[in-house]
Amino acid sequence: MTLARTPVVARLAELAKLGAYEAGIDRGLFTAAEHEARRTFAGWARAAGFALSQDRAGNLFARREGRGDHPPIVIGSHLDTVRTGGAYDGAYGVVAALCALEVIATAGTVTEHPLEAVAWAGEEGSRFPMGCLGSGTYAGLNTLAEIDALVGDDGMGFADARRSPSGLLPDVPVRDAFPRPAACLELHIEQGPIMERAGARLGVVTAIAGQGRHEVEIVGEPGHAGTVPMIVRHDAFSAVAEIALALESRALVLGECVVTVGHVVVEPNQTNIVPGSVVFRVDARSVDDERVERLDAELRDECARVQIQRGVTATIKPLERRRAVPMDARLREAVEAAIRPLGVRTMDVPSGAGHDTMCVATVAPAAMIFVPSQGGRSHVGEEYTKPEDLELGVEALMQSIVAVDRLLSKGS
Repeated sequence: MTLARTPVVARLAELAKLGAYEAGIDRGLFTAAEHEARRTFAGWARAAGFALSQDRAGNLFARREGRGDHPPIVIGSHLDTVRTGGAYDGAYGVVAALCALEVIATAGTVTEHPLEAVAWAGEEGSRFPMGCLGSGTYAGLNTLAEIDALVGDDGMGFADARRSPSGLLPDVPVRDAFPRPAACLELHIEQGPIMERAGARLGVVTAIAGQGRHEVEIVGEPGHAGTVPMIVRHDAFSAVAEIALALESRALVLGECVVTVGHVVVEPNQTNIVPGSVVFRVDARSVDDERVERLDAELRDECARVQIQRGVTATIKPLERRRAVPMDARLREAVEAAIRPLGVRTMDVPSGAGHDTMCVATVAPAAMIFVPSQGGRSHVGEEYTKPEDLELGVEALMQSIVAVDRLLSKGS
């Protein structure tokens, strides 16, 4: 099998320099590094002759026109990262989408539908407390007023951030209205070990896990670490530790779900002071929505229990609830047929991670393709996918775009 060479590997290496530090890549939405990543994407798109536009959520679109008067097929992922991110999560899907459009354009392939390579804004929720922020707003799940009211972990509001020098690109037109897209495709690294263990090089996603996120504040009583007896303490952090371990145990019993306490702010955060208050966030996920609901119930029960047993107060604030999203059956079949001639081992695989596609799938048929992650590692600086798999994914995506365009054209 001989694949067309694309600049996907070199472009990912160029983006990996933006926000890089010793632990990985930190590229939060509307930071200088993320702004530069969008600006770089825009430069590549312009050089390829594609039309650029953006919306007020920060989503960035590179468009190749189709022959017919149809809504676009949107293809892409995100350029923001978690604070210890790697070079491939999200960025690969954005770069691959652009590379696929370039291959289609170079080959002179005519599509009925316009094609838009998209860099969705703020998928990770690592600066503002909402995952899939841009794609959710695009799909109408959030309003601009709602996201403008968000406050980042650094204290800056979203509305101020998008107007800042690191916000919207100053030389790209802003569009306010969108037709419902014809379809959505996303190429992504798996971020887990399933494909590598199975020896599969391409995965066709069956469903994206639902997720529930909550922020909890536990207020106890600070005191001197040396003079307050253990028996009379109202230690907020110890209460949080109990809650976290109870959630972990419940997830293990339920099976086919995961729960994470991954954001914790302790006050006053001093070695010699009993913690007086803690704010933490809980992230529960499963392709079975009932399991997420059970973990939510466990959180409420444990908060009620520690209030009584430890003499603290617990306040729970829901941050986000996304239902599990099955991929469209017809698009999955089209993708499977398109990648079969590539002659590599493929498999059906669920996505435990959330993706922008889960939002866009609420307004259009959607499909996803995975390539393997070495060691199943992601959200870390050591994240890695082999160059030959990166190129294979671009070819699979390109073939899938053409196949989906033909499929939808038959029904239009």
